[in-house]
Amino acid sequence: MDNKLVYFVDDDPLANQLFERVAKKIGFNCEVFNNASDCLLRLNDSQPNIVLTDLNMPGIDGFELIQKVTTQWPNLPIIAITGQSSIDRAVQAMRAGACDFIKKPYQVAELKNSIDRNIQFSQLASTDSGTTINNYQMVGESAEILRVYKMINKLGMVDCPVIIAGESGTGKELAAQAIHKSGKRNQAPFVAIDCGSLPDNLLESELFGHVKGAFTGATSHRQGLFEYASEGTIFLDEIGNISPIMQNKLLRVCQENIIIPVGSNQKISIKARLICASNRNLDEMVAAGEFRHDLYHCLNVITLPIPSVKDRREDIPLLIEHFIKEFSKKYDQPIKRFSNEWSDKLSKLPWNGNIRELKNYIERCIILSESDNLDGVAPPDENSITDNAQDNFRSLKTLEQEHIQHVLKGVNGNQNKASKILGIGRSTLWRKLNDKT
Repeated sequence: MDNKLVYFVDDDPLANQLFERVAKKIGFNCEVFNNASDCLLRLNDSQPNIVLTDLNMPGIDGFELIQKVTTQWPNLPIIAITGQSSIDRAVQAMRAGACDFIKKPYQVAELKNSIDRNIQFSQLASTDSGTTINNYQMVGESAEILRVYKMINKLGMVDCPVIIAGESGTGKELAAQAIHKSGKRNQAPFVAIDCGSLPDNLLESELFGHVKGAFTGATSHRQGLFEYASEGTIFLDEIGNISPIMQNKLLRVCQENIIIPVGSNQKISIKARLICASNRNLDEMVAAGEFRHDLYHCLNVITLPIPSVKDRREDIPLLIEHFIKEFSKKYDQPIKRFSNEWSDKLSKLPWNGNIRELKNYIERCIILSESDNLDGVAPPDENSITDNAQDNFRSLKTLEQEHIQHVLKGVNGNQNKASKILGIGRSTLWRKLNDKT
């Protein structure tokens, strides 16, 4: 029997009775609450493994409960449950801090899977064993990458468009694959295409397909990637590089969920989930008139920022170890490692090409090394090792977040008091807190 403890909050007594029966059936201990206030009082005394809450309740509603829980108990996962299936409410719940979203009437198997998955993630994120998460093949246990894992876990369960932002080489496609694998579309295709590598005519044909005779060389009908992805996910890498013409055509796809193959008048309904990535700042491109604002807002329901290597230096030794094992196996080489001095040197390099650059360097070391260790192969930009003192500086955003958390702790998580002390509106405080995820 499972000893996991679940708190369930709903103002409907019948819903509470039903959950008690379901929890017993699937092996969970549970406590039910008719309102959020009672749940919060109980949380001050006892911590469950997870909280599930309805959204529409009198007094403190589900959204406010989610905010309070994630502020005061950041490692406690909370799932939103509601009878309203609007994607907007799902996104609103996630932005408030929910780790998942389940619609009523829920399926018992779906409920159990969500509870198990989010408890597992919470336990993993609060320990030092977070080198890989849920077979995503993403390596790291820094605070920055754990926030990425947390967002991936949320986004996998909700079919909203996502923009993945980050420098080249940070692993944006890997993050897109992780979102796909963690969700209900994981048995359907994941299709990726680099939008910056193709001219308009080829990109349009790749995405939407074409019919026989549509252009010179079109000797047969070809299915487009949107149609091929079907119930799966299509990942458009470097979306900021597409032309204004293609932006306009992609906008129609986002608004109408249809495509028209090149050379055809037939409209084809598509159901593929859309995830985009860019190493360019799309906000700045919109402001400069280089990217359509209406397309940007269609795509940008949620933005997932991927940190650069220099923003997660504590992960470099883990990444090095991971790539040593990978390439030693690939080239059938005995496991060798760097000396402590060399490892320290590697951890201080800028790695402007991010994980891709580090990975290529480790592969080069495995191939070229002739000694008992991997020292000796010149790393890239060896003369631009960062200054230790400079690494100790923190950004204004980091200082702001630390001050906000300090104030919240001083007022026991009361966001109304905190916003007055900080001199900002509560909605502004909420947005700034949400920036951490």
